[in-house]
Amino acid sequence: MKAKRFLSLLLAGLMLTACGTTDDPSNESTPQADGVTAEEETGVRDDLPDDLNFDDMELSVACNKRPETLAEVAVSGITGEPVNDAVFERNMMVEKRLGVKITSYEEDSGIVDKVATSVKAGTAEYDAMAAECYLSLPKTLEGVFANLKSTPYLDLTQPWWSQGLNETISFQDSQYVATGSMLLSMYRFGFVTVFNKQIFQDANQTMLYEYVENGTWTLDKQIELVPLFHRDNGNGEQDTAGDVYGFVSTDYTNIDAYWSACQIPIVGKNEDNEYEMVFDTERIVSVVDKLIHLYHKTDNGMYSFHLDSDWPSIRQLFADGYAAMASFRLLELENESMRNMEDEFGVVPIPKFDVAQKEYKTLLHDQFTIVAIPTTVRDKRLDAVSATLEALSSTGYRVVKPVYYEDTLRTKIAKDPQTAEMMDIIVDGIYIDAGIIYVASLEYFHHELRAVVSGGQNNAISKFKTKSVIAEKKIKQINIRLSKLTKSAE
Repeated sequence: MKAKRFLSLLLAGLMLTACGTTDDPSNESTPQADGVTAEEETGVRDDLPDDLNFDDMELSVACNKRPETLAEVAVSGITGEPVNDAVFERNMMVEKRLGVKITSYEEDSGIVDKVATSVKAGTAEYDAMAAECYLSLPKTLEGVFANLKSTPYLDLTQPWWSQGLNETISFQDSQYVATGSMLLSMYRFGFVTVFNKQIFQDANQTMLYEYVENGTWTLDKQIELVPLFHRDNGNGEQDTAGDVYGFVSTDYTNIDAYWSACQIPIVGKNEDNEYEMVFDTERIVSVVDKLIHLYHKTDNGMYSFHLDSDWPSIRQLFADGYAAMASFRLLELENESMRNMEDEFGVVPIPKFDVAQKEYKTLLHDQFTIVAIPTTVRDKRLDAVSATLEALSSTGYRVVKPVYYEDTLRTKIAKDPQTAEMMDIIVDGIYIDAGIIYVASLEYFHHELRAVVSGGQNNAISKFKTKSVIAEKKIKQINIRLSKLTKSAE
């Protein structure tokens, strides 16, 4: 276990100025004029009392130490990297403002189980947790986390909290986890399509921006384009030794992106704000038809890897100029291979199902980070923790998000105005389905799409028939458990 102390002194001259946007993926982004601070532009500041002070109370935050989420909660000092330094500044600002001392306890894995064990033992070892959503949600059903809506200082209606997640995860008058501007995986874990502009130009093909703008960037359009770019190295086989592909991806986790992109809802809410199955079998069959065509019937123009661990391989193959298009999470764009790519690339959403679908939707990978407060945190310590999380998120909204979203995504990564516009569409379109993030509790229902597509045969009806029966029962169990927790807290 490794602890990092956040320094409590503000460094003179460290204050950053940057452009900002609106609050959360579900709302429109409105870039600011240069030289105007985020707070001045939005007129939004949290409602924490000005005289709130907790007399240097020490607070412990349990975090998973993952490469994808470094510089999200815990940073040890100034490094010269803008996002890291903005997070460092945010943390110091909050410590000084509230009179708290934040210590993060980082583990390479298993932090959710450690927090749950601590709560059940009544040891009150941790004051807050920042960890993967899909691992955390099963613990909410066990009563491990406090109802965030009942805490003294958290205001989840504010723009620095994800209203999309709030709507999905709230149950009656309870909510046990949240995400927002203090956690950059809310943006980094969205799936996107990238394309090599030079390859498109050499093939006399229209840039994908135009299709997005006129509403024709669909699975059919991608299927049409993929074979046009394929160039074999002469051996007549699919390999990564000189072949050029129309599209490179994976038939594993990247398949999940189509649940959102093609608007296939799994779990919704009824009039009592309880979960219910809304899965559309007819639509999934039509989507699978197109995905099987894309992955298996494009004249070897599609190259598919098979694991999460293949994301670096996808990125490298694309960065080396051997793919016209690729799909992966937004965070891959931050990699050095993409920053140093010889050809210029563009970024667009994952394609829609068809032209009748009005909006582009973005799947947020279920490993995005959430925050939660253990039920062992009470009284004045609960005051301090809830105020600290609210301040970290509101300050992150003003200090960290502009540096990442505006300076990194829309300026450094986006090489042209069109890609900057696409970033707004991608982030604004993030859609969070309870059927995705309650993955373990629903017996991995959405994973079945991976198996169907990778198998190359459209047996979606038979595959999902059994899964749907199981998921219906699991949803009822989730509703029962959450209802009991809600009543016991009254």
